[in-house]
Amino acid sequence: MGRAVHFRCRLDGRKGRLLADPRLDGPVFLDRSGGVTALPRGGEALHATVTTVRQAAFEKVGLRYRTPDGRVVRLSLGTHDARTIGPWLGEQTNPSQAPARRPLVPTAPLWAVLALAASLFVGLVAADFALLGKHTSAEVIRLDRAGDGCFVGWDGDAQYTTVDCDTIDVRPGDHIPIIALPWPFLGEAMDTRTSLNAVAVLGGGPALLGLGGALIISPLTCARRVRRARRAGPAITPQAAAGDKEHEKSEDAWPAFEKEDEESEDAWPALEDDLNHASLAAAARHADRHAPGPRVTSPRRGVGRTSVSPRRWVLNTVLGTGAWYFLVFSCATVLDDHFNLGHRRFLVFGTVAIVSLARLGWFIADRSALCGPVLRGARSAAGDDTWRPMRYVRLRPGPGELVLVLFRPDGGDVAAPVFLQRISRSRGSERRTIGGPAPVGDALVHDTGVGPLICEIDGVRYLPMGRAVETAADPALTRAELRGLAESHIRPVGRR
Repeated sequence: MGRAVHFRCRLDGRKGRLLADPRLDGPVFLDRSGGVTALPRGGEALHATVTTVRQAAFEKVGLRYRTPDGRVVRLSLGTHDARTIGPWLGEQTNPSQAPARRPLVPTAPLWAVLALAASLFVGLVAADFALLGKHTSAEVIRLDRAGDGCFVGWDGDAQYTTVDCDTIDVRPGDHIPIIALPWPFLGEAMDTRTSLNAVAVLGGGPALLGLGGALIISPLTCARRVRRARRAGPAITPQAAAGDKEHEKSEDAWPAFEKEDEESEDAWPALEDDLNHASLAAAARHADRHAPGPRVTSPRRGVGRTSVSPRRWVLNTVLGTGAWYFLVFSCATVLDDHFNLGHRRFLVFGTVAIVSLARLGWFIADRSALCGPVLRGARSAAGDDTWRPMRYVRLRPGPGELVLVLFRPDGGDVAAPVFLQRISRSRGSERRTIGGPAPVGDALVHDTGVGPLICEIDGVRYLPMGRAVETAADPALTRAELRGLAESHIRPVGRR
């Protein structure tokens, strides 16, 4: 990386920034207290798992990285940052590469990029109206002093609309210059004076903010972090995890069966929450008998098949985001001025539409990578080595939502949870029921290698809904989510 990039992340639970800066000898982690930890390159990214339980707009990924000296650390980053940091840390350093004579400008922060994108959007809209619109003169018919607008007509009074104007100097009967907007906004118009000032403010303000952030604020902030890292002295190396030797013995072991998680300082059996197999199973059985809402029965598709149709699962996985609602609403509002915003709706709801399209593009690109491995795993034979026996507890976060809490086959009632996997909603075998497994039981689990887990229970293969969550990746967050799920399955005290 020739350009300085400071990633927001966590290192073994500590919040801070990972500094990938050419002004430093190597990548270091600077925590909020000013401590510096060295992360030498040339190691190995073991695996990455999602650390958010609920469906979130932006996922967080727990990346486990082994340094060249064999020490294992845990990094919690955004999905895009994890895809960049993992391969970059695994690359071997090139000491013969000469440093740049003048350091490049650091990467712009996200808010500066969004401000520049908003300014660019305003400029493109204004250019479209100015170049493709019809410049003409309109007669003022009446004034709207409360809204600072004028009701005007043009083309021989064949078209009418309301535009912004100076109600102090303009009188009925005067002629003012306007721009008749092109398709798809035929019949609308904007004045050339007030609208120009509005475009200058709406476009110039974000532009100055974005340029200031990219060229001034970001370089000064990065330089301050570099000075803090240098002032802290030599960077310490991360402490060895208790299970490093287990990783060295079995590099290809499936993460669910590594003993590192059991022996680490965040081991689940030592927690005071008592969120073990026995307590979660009792909560699941209680909710299955007393919780309101539709009951859970075996899936309608039956034994030997997937819980939902593969085609339906692909469509829900690739297109199942709430950004569609914002896109449809913004497009409908732009085409039909229901809120009487005039031409301002183009800027407001046009920006919402652009953001929604960006969200859709990111979601489709991210989820499309899951379809192939999941479908291949669903068609694979249950007798091969890729299927591992595990125990499960089925919880219901909300109506129609099912989450499988997976445990190792050994450990008894005090076993700690290993994975949390949301499964896709399916139809039950009975009327007005949800298709799903029993509250507690055994399962065969297949790791797809890209995050989701496929669970076969009683001959039915339940397709995942998103990536699985490894409890050891972020124990504090997962513990809070599990506690909330367990408490929602228990009847409050005093309720009859």
